[in-house]
Amino acid sequence: MKAVTNQEIREIDRKAIEEYGIPGLVLMENAGSRIFQNLKNIYPDLRLKKIIVFAGSGNNGGDGFVVARHLYNCGVKVKVLLLSLFNKIKGEARVNLDIIDKMGVELIEIESIDPEEIQQSIRDSDLIIDAILGTGLQGKVTGLKAKIIDFINMANKEVIAVDVPSGLNSDTGKIEGPCVKATYTITLALPKIGLLLYPGAGYTGKIIVEDIGIPVNLLNRKKLKINMITKDMVRSFLPIRLTYVHKGSFGKVLMLAGSVGMTGAAYLASEAAMRSGAGIVVLGIPRSLNPIMEVKLTEVMTFPLAETEKQSLREDTEETILKLMENFSVLGIGPGISRQLETQRLVRNIIEKSTIPLVIDADAIYALSEDPAILKKTKTPLVITPHPGEMAKLINKDINYILDNLLDITRDVAQEFGGVVVLKGARTIIANREGEAYINIGDNSGMATGGSGDVLTGIISSLIAQGADNLLAAIAGVYIHSLAGNLARDIKGERGMVAGDILSQVPQAFLSLE
Repeated sequence: MKAVTNQEIREIDRKAIEEYGIPGLVLMENAGSRIFQNLKNIYPDLRLKKIIVFAGSGNNGGDGFVVARHLYNCGVKVKVLLLSLFNKIKGEARVNLDIIDKMGVELIEIESIDPEEIQQSIRDSDLIIDAILGTGLQGKVTGLKAKIIDFINMANKEVIAVDVPSGLNSDTGKIEGPCVKATYTITLALPKIGLLLYPGAGYTGKIIVEDIGIPVNLLNRKKLKINMITKDMVRSFLPIRLTYVHKGSFGKVLMLAGSVGMTGAAYLASEAAMRSGAGIVVLGIPRSLNPIMEVKLTEVMTFPLAETEKQSLREDTEETILKLMENFSVLGIGPGISRQLETQRLVRNIIEKSTIPLVIDADAIYALSEDPAILKKTKTPLVITPHPGEMAKLINKDINYILDNLLDITRDVAQEFGGVVVLKGARTIIANREGEAYINIGDNSGMATGGSGDVLTGIISSLIAQGADNLLAAIAGVYIHSLAGNLARDIKGERGMVAGDILSQVPQAFLSLE
């Protein structure tokens, strides 16, 4: 599903009205009626509730007027508090305001009453509908609107935001002043990018995307480059598994991972590749650690390699590894491989000379920070999976700069270095060199645990081995990893779950998509 900026959704609305001939009043009516239907679904006792609609002067307020009309017709006790003078509301919003005025819906111009009356109305209500600003935010909210938002948040009532919580930048997710803290956000036509990114994502509550009758070819235009990952999307990306096949049909993963003290990373990555459907997985490991891995792994095969005195892969194993790679579908490289200088040189050489697709993670990303230009020299498809700290190191930027610009940085790095970039986080972002980006909705603090990224490396590597291209493998891998984490959370809870719990649920995550 596409996700859009404020300018993009305005252009979509304009085309729907001017080029397709759909009246703006029809779109506003559809929006309000769909929000009303959601209210009935969310609150079976809706008729018993006292509801306040806070409405601004624009189309967001107009949507709120339509909702108020349907609520009134349904017998709900509803009042509308206007953040603008009645005679300053124009266009389609004014048409719908006139209708509810004639119907007898209680309308109050907020400027005509004192703040205590407003707060008392909020205290007396059961539910608040925020139709103040929507995507119409320009800079920081100030004045009367800021005061009302503060009143709403202080009341600790359930809030339904129309399209976007007022105060949230719908393009970036940034919060520059007061912002409504919603229980649900019912966003119209397509999700707005700012709803999907933190800190804004922390204000949206549960997001519901509602169809308002805009032609589908406007919603799926190729020029819209940002996407929200959905279950149906991922299901369509999974490699097909035919019945009459053998293990070689599902690809061969070579994983270079592990060093002394880091055998867990090697285990998690290679076992995740196996559990994600690869036919054969081989782990290349420092020779002295091979006995440990043979105990830890059963189905994954091991390949002992020459090691340094500090039990990491030695630089002169390069020729052996490059020869070995000729028989594999993909190379996963980096989990726990160490930051020993000799091993880091080996990693850079392997990445530069690889003849098979690459999934680059952890210590291999650290190795690239010495010479990121190697990524431009790589001639095979690649996926690189940094967390924000690794990204900061890779592009020599402050971590706070990364955290403030997650989407732009992911796209910029993918376009500069080629390949697919997976910037991991609460909202993992995937981008390719064409500027296409995908945002995964995964709010699970239990995923923030050592080894979680190693599991992801294994999943993505396995999907590439099975025939998915690097972008589709990254998108599906991130979603399945997140889904497995949610299944683990249901069993262990967010506080107690570990990476092994995520790994254990990978097969069930795939099963839920079959």
